Amino acid sequence: MISKETIKKILSVSCIEDVIGDFIELKKSGLNYRGLSPFSNEKTPSLIVSPIKKIWKDFSSGKGGNIITFLIEHEHFTYEESLRFLAKKYDIKIDHIDKKHKKEEEEYEKLYLIQDYAKRFFIYQLHSTKEGNKNGLNYLIQKRGFDIRIIQKFELGYAPISWNRLTKTALKEGFKIQDIKKSGVTILKKYNHFFDCFRQRVMFPIHNLSGRVIGFGGRNIDSRHSIKYINSSESNIFQKSKILYGLFQAKINILKENFCYLVEGYTDVISLHQSGIKNVVSSSGISLTVDQVLLIKKFTKNIVLFYDGDRSGIKASLRGINMMLEQEMNLRILFISNGEDPDLISKKYSFSQLKDFVAKNSYNFVSFKQKIYERFHKDDPIKKSFLVKNILNSISKISNVIQKELYLQEASKVLNIRQEVLISELKRINENKAQKFSTVKVSPTFFSKKRNTILIIENKLIQLILNHGNKIIKKKEYNTTVLEEILRIFKCRNLRFSLKKNQEIFDKICLLRKKKDSSNFFYKENTKFYFLSKWDRKGIQVSSQEDHMNQYISDILLRYQSLYISKLIQKEIIHYQNYLSKDKNREVFIKKIIHLTNIKNELHKKLHRYV
Repeated sequence: MISKETIKKILSVSCIEDVIGDFIELKKSGLNYRGLSPFSNEKTPSLIVSPIKKIWKDFSSGKGGNIITFLIEHEHFTYEESLRFLAKKYDIKIDHIDKKHKKEEEEYEKLYLIQDYAKRFFIYQLHSTKEGNKNGLNYLIQKRGFDIRIIQKFELGYAPISWNRLTKTALKEGFKIQDIKKSGVTILKKYNHFFDCFRQRVMFPIHNLSGRVIGFGGRNIDSRHSIKYINSSESNIFQKSKILYGLFQAKINILKENFCYLVEGYTDVISLHQSGIKNVVSSSGISLTVDQVLLIKKFTKNIVLFYDGDRSGIKASLRGINMMLEQEMNLRILFISNGEDPDLISKKYSFSQLKDFVAKNSYNFVSFKQKIYERFHKDDPIKKSFLVKNILNSISKISNVIQKELYLQEASKVLNIRQEVLISELKRINENKAQKFSTVKVSPTFFSKKRNTILIIENKLIQLILNHGNKIIKKKEYNTTVLEEILRIFKCRNLRFSLKKNQEIFDKICLLRKKKDSSNFFYKENTKFYFLSKWDRKGIQVSSQEDHMNQYISDILLRYQSLYISKLIQKEIIHYQNYLSKDKNREVFIKKIIHLTNIKNELHKKLHRYV
């Protein structure tokens, strides 16, 4: 928290025309200033800034207010973020009421400074060294077709082939090795050996909404490397599921155009920018998340999915449809029949041709799914029945009644099926969903799958305790060990292992812990019991659990709690079903189910998994 005295000082010294002038070109007009609205496309300036009254008014959009309101509307800052932005601009030191918050902010600031240093290091290597010129700049200009202005705008750089040049120079600048490791640019091994995470790669800095670098993506330029792209490891300021590449550069244009192109890769964003399409962002090589959709929703409800035209791009588009519909987004999807990608298409057409291409080849989700069916299945009636159900399932995600009706009409026309039939089937789908909560019996296979997943995670927890039980992990409020953190969560949620063998091992460890002899139970070997996903085949590096133990422990415990609560919910539903035929008060069961469901939803939010 910021003290009231500091807030008053910030607001008193802040100059509204100076701040707004950083974002918009303002011209003097009598006592006031005028500028073009950043919230709409206009040719005649309608935004008025009054230095005397310290207010602004945008007559084209109807928005207005004080200096804080502008930062909230234009930059989508919170109230506190707006104050911090102004404090930094006018060099005002913030007096914190909360010492804990101050310490946390200082930790964040260290990470920001290291990321900024790394960015400047990579830029210098790209433009001012022989290796960077030959490998990095040549790749970007000759092979990717980027001009120097776009390279500078996105602050692209180059990581040299040296094993630890960045880390060594950062240490000379006074940064501490533990902080550099936390920032995700250095890997620290035993005996104080360290090396750079990024080597011989073109570097793409990833910015937050205020323009500060929070992480990097690195693209290899040597065909001998199997991993095409690697990202910074997650840190307190960088969570891949919560960021969008290019949003900082695109946000003003998204507001003006009132829609956003969503692509898959870094180079897609840059190529489209260079072609004149600037309202474009990327999910940075990971599957689209709800957090990312909600981030776009801050600026617009209108999205055009512009993914690759190959099978993986089509699958990615299909995965994102229901997620976006559930978040009440207005969605169009590009259908690219010849397998091209945004990067190639942006180079193939002029700006006006590109706009025409997008307009002619973007479809609503009903028509898009129909075109996929025609491309891969043609006249197969069985596959078409699956298509119909798939489309109706997507329509069921829409909360707006009018939109739902219009999409049913569209589906009837596109699929050549009577609307009454579709309405009947949609009703059945909705009834099935409702019955899952109250009247449908839970199948044994459901419990079997849940149990199998729970057992897998239980085994991982036991392995973590045995292999890393004494490992120190740092929480925001305190330092603890892997074992202590698992014990804390189990005690807090009153959890028990499902498998008797696992619970016996856990009980023995707890007993030895009380006797202060638990170290005898831990293996000295740091055997890795994790499995790489298919990401490595796709050119994305997957780090081990040891590289980010804090995050790994947090995630695995959240997943276990979520599954455990799900199991309790299903048991309560079965109890509830058993009372349906009896004259009993079922209110207690309903309250229990609602309470457990709320807990589960909170756990899912922490996991960034809303689907």
